Amino acid sequence: MRKNRARSKKESRSKKRRSQNKSSRFKNNIVVALAAVFVLASIIIISNLNSKNELNTSVTNPVFKKTGPKEKTRKFVYPLGNVVGIKANTDGVLVLGYEDESVQYIGGIQIGDNIIKIDDKKITDSEDVSDILNSEKKKEVKITFEREGAHKNEVVRTKQVRGKYMLGLWVRDKVSGIGTLTYLDPATGNLGAIGHAIKDNDTNELLKISEGYMYMPGKIKINKSTDGKVGFIEGDYAESELIGKFKDNSDIGIRGILSDEAKNEEIADSQSSQLMEVADSDEVKIGKAQILFEDKNKNITPYDVKIEEMTSSNGSSKEMVLRVVDKKLIDYTGGIVQGMSGAPIIQNNKIIGAVTHVSRNNPQKGYGIFIHEMIEL
Repeated sequence: MRKNRARSKKESRSKKRRSQNKSSRFKNNIVVALAAVFVLASIIIISNLNSKNELNTSVTNPVFKKTGPKEKTRKFVYPLGNVVGIKANTDGVLVLGYEDESVQYIGGIQIGDNIIKIDDKKITDSEDVSDILNSEKKKEVKITFEREGAHKNEVVRTKQVRGKYMLGLWVRDKVSGIGTLTYLDPATGNLGAIGHAIKDNDTNELLKISEGYMYMPGKIKINKSTDGKVGFIEGDYAESELIGKFKDNSDIGIRGILSDEAKNEEIADSQSSQLMEVADSDEVKIGKAQILFEDKNKNITPYDVKIEEMTSSNGSSKEMVLRVVDKKLIDYTGGIVQGMSGAPIIQNNKIIGAVTHVSRNNPQKGYGIFIHEMIEL
């Protein structure tokens, strides 16, 4: 269900007083009021048991601390753990498949290519494709697309179906999902989330984002993980409840900024939340840790996990292997579920990483990115 609400500051303050009892549980545990939404697909990468890879407006003064003349500056952020709804428009349109596999209609265009121009006219969404084709009414058009960072051109034939011009390609221009917020950086206002890239479900290609949005929650429902089956989060959202925007989408997650409204209404309350030091990878140890995640009442709750292994490549730590050992979380979610990606990992009162992957064969086992990969120290 989508809700329409006026968002003036006066009404926001009035509503805030009326809902103080309800919202205080939320705000006492997190930096900003951020939570879950319902979307078409949950954002988390699922891995097999034996595969690790499958699956600037400042809002406050910078928070740094010098530890000594020879030691590097320590950085502090607010750890989050809130489920958040994500919607994004792609930069161009992504080729998903072929409506007609004749060479004349597809040329050298491949699944996973990102179309950015037709006859040198910029493409922002699928409507642009239709508008250009049906205004030009040409038998052939030049397609400019991006593949692995390089721009290429192909001339392809158009098709006419019931008087409409079209390409012989299936394309996508929007994506939506559920993820979990990892941190808020008070020095920059940056929000970090999900800990891995948003990729297209059909092509597994990283999506170039032109505009991305994060929304506050409606209701959420946890579909529990079971042996051999990974659960997922579903819920609803109101687009009027925008709390952040983003464009950065990479292998270390998404990064955006708080919306102006979130800054005005929530940042003052966030200052009572606990800042936490950002750990370097060499501070992370095998053993006890916790993840932060919403409970049934949307309170951010620490749950016990065990870090079992840390993997490295070329001498640089890349990810950690963890296991959920907290009975409360197992009873609630069954372990790690789709949509939990981005939940912050805490050890020795420092934020050390974020959940990114889950094992398909054992949902109580997962993987995490080191926080220094997500935050520049």
